[in-house]
Amino acid sequence: MRLAIALVLAAAAAMSACAPRDFSKEGADAEQFTKDQSQCRTQVRARTQQDRDIDDQRRAVFSGERERFGQQELYSDMANQGYKYNYERLMAQCMEARGWAPKQNGPIPMPKLSW
Repeated sequence: MRLAIALVLAAAAAMSACAPRDFSKEGADAEQFTKDQSQCRTQVRARTQQDRDIDDQRRAVFSGERERFGQQELYSDMANQGYKYNYERLMAQCMEARGWAPKQNGPIPMPKLSW
């Protein structure tokens, strides 16, 4: 159990480094960004930890079958990837709720055609 908690904490720390940092807000400085990002990170970590605990409890019920057929690693990898995407999505939503807009990266989006 301690190993699972340590892995969750390590994954959360790794995910925080992967959170998108490409946000802008008119009239805001780096200090405001850091403050908002820190508050969002605290909220999102609490939410994702709660979700992860529930999923871990569900997974524990069926782990014997998955281990028996050699699929446990696949399910763990899929769950970790899902948690990463969920964390990034929630961070972006939180930052946008605080007035930060994602910067445009990549190609310019196509305009909607009216025909």
